[in-house]
Amino acid sequence: MPLYEYTCRKCERDFEALVSARGDDEVRCPECDGVELDRHFGLPARGRSVEGSAATNCRGDGPPCGAPWCGR
Repeated sequence: MPLYEYTCRKCERDFEALVSARGDDEVRCPECDGVELDRHFGLPARGRSVEGSAATNCRGDGPPCGAPWCGR
């Protein structure tokens, strides 16, 4: 489920909401229950690289991540 950022037009509160992929959820402001919202354009977080390799969630303290370059 995508996470979107919104601003309520009624009370001007900024908030985030999870929305189903089908888009059939009616998003409401958690402050005033308003439905007139502006959805903001957001970008995913930038990936990291470690020593020229793509980043993984494998920090060495958990199970192997399964990536071909992991080596664990």
